[in-house]
Amino acid sequence: MTTPKSQPTITLYRGWDSPGKYVWSPFVTKLEFRLRTSHLPYSCAAGSTASGPTGKIPYISLSTPGRPTEFLGDSSLIMKRLMELNLLHDVNVKLELQGGMKGVDLAIRALMEDKLYFYHTHERWIMNYYTMRDHVLGSIPYPVRVVIGLLAYRRSVRKLHDQGTGRFSNTEIRGFIKEVWEGINGLLVESRRKMMEKYGQRDSEGGDCFWILGGSEPTEADASVFGFVVSVLVCDAGPESKKLVRGFPVVVEYAERLHRRWFPDYEMWD
Repeated sequence: MTTPKSQPTITLYRGWDSPGKYVWSPFVTKLEFRLRTSHLPYSCAAGSTASGPTGKIPYISLSTPGRPTEFLGDSSLIMKRLMELNLLHDVNVKLELQGGMKGVDLAIRALMEDKLYFYHTHERWIMNYYTMRDHVLGSIPYPVRVVIGLLAYRRSVRKLHDQGTGRFSNTEIRGFIKEVWEGINGLLVESRRKMMEKYGQRDSEGGDCFWILGGSEPTEADASVFGFVVSVLVCDAGPESKKLVRGFPVVVEYAERLHRRWFPDYEMWD
């Protein structure tokens, strides 16, 4: 995406050099969704966790006329900073007038980012280690990849144990994952029902989007949910989750509608 001279220059570091494709990180797609729905131009680069200001992917470089270049890490903090600069729309501002909906939005984000993320980390780095290693570390020569992969595996085991997910059995974690996606599916089924009641035959071609809170516009929770749905559908290191999510047609339809509306230049998942 090109940036006019009057606009700030944003480079999004996604961890992979994959033009026109989604990456496996849900947080990258979450941030890209917010940038695109705010019509904020950006370009993409690979980058690395070692180069990021928080040691994580994604991160951005932000060059604003009259200001020094900023390097910002963590998707939520990046979005907060861009909103402070009036570059990103505050999509949750209307929730202030809707009773407890702001809390519901926050709860959904926490469910995805503070619960489901760790369950998916277990599935990818523990249950499907070799697939995950060879994708994440694919640019590293094989002998070195083995060593770094083992370090990453041990770090994941330790992190998951300390966080709590690693203390459960594989069967229990599968149950937790299923429970989360069933809950998300229930919310989206209800939202889609409301949309069909409103638009009826006007929606026969699937052109309208429906949102996780059932409103007429997206909120921050949609960025998180869309990021995680896409991550599951494109990630080869989480076959069980991919099969599970594909078993929820409305969840897949939700992602497809958002993809067609906001990411027409990206390849869709198989």
